Amino acid sequence: MMDAALFNALPIGVLVLDRGRAILAWNRWLEENTGIESGRAIGHTLADLFPGMVNRRFDMAVEQALNRGGPQILSQTLHRHLIPIELPSLARHGLGLMRQHVHIEAHGEGDTAVVVVSIIDVTGSVLRTDALTDIAQRLESDVNHDPLTRLFNRRFVWEWMEHQHKQALRYDYPIAALMVDLDLFKEVNDHHGHLAGDRVLQEFAVLIAEGIRESDVVARFGGEEFLVLLPRCDQELAADVAGRIVLNTREKSMAGLPAGTVTCSVGLALFDPAHPVSPGDLVREADRRLYLA
Repeated sequence: MMDAALFNALPIGVLVLDRGRAILAWNRWLEENTGIESGRAIGHTLADLFPGMVNRRFDMAVEQALNRGGPQILSQTLHRHLIPIELPSLARHGLGLMRQHVHIEAHGEGDTAVVVVSIIDVTGSVLRTDALTDIAQRLESDVNHDPLTRLFNRRFVWEWMEHQHKQALRYDYPIAALMVDLDLFKEVNDHHGHLAGDRVLQEFAVLIAEGIRESDVVARFGGEEFLVLLPRCDQELAADVAGRIVLNTREKSMAGLPAGTVTCSVGLALFDPAHPVSPGDLVREADRRLYLA
């Protein structure tokens, strides 16, 4: 039997159960983290100590450890915790209860067999993993988005078009490309300042994004150039979208400037799977038609 001093010095929670699930031992870690002293825990079940606690997976794991031998594990990923230990300081992180990795192993045989349950606090690891995941997602977003307008950037566009080009050839559908340019944008910066120019770019980005479908893509392609990609969109529908962008821009007051101060031009090109061109050629054709416009 483990020395009592060592049992109570362990940096993890350890409890021992008999076959009837009554607690035979309850170490100091559990006392300190649950507020339940050993004398009050021994002789009771976990359900007695934590009213309303129902954990069928734990009951099954104990049964399997007793009858089949071999350790059983309850990971925090699937089961979060065995004993509800509150962590008020971490509630704002969505971790109001301690996350626990639980190891269950039987010792002895027959009626005298006992089950040793070890509880490891893995809350810190969960927090670090969540933080790293959040950082990775933000980094991916930063890599694919323009920092000023939060639209997609060129890098994302080429990756999207490479995939979409293959899909369009396979499933035989067109892709319309609209190259949109703010007319005489330098004059906005010169006459009203670069802060006003930045606001115009941001508000123009919202105007375009609100006027397209969820399946469409809009990206800031250059300084004041924007690329709109419309999969499964024919020439007529693409022309309607282009017309709305031109009209809505002319009628909208941006950055507090009078309506009509900011206008735009659009070049339209269509990818036809019957006469395919590369993504680069499609964009260049839209840019050429923008120049003509």
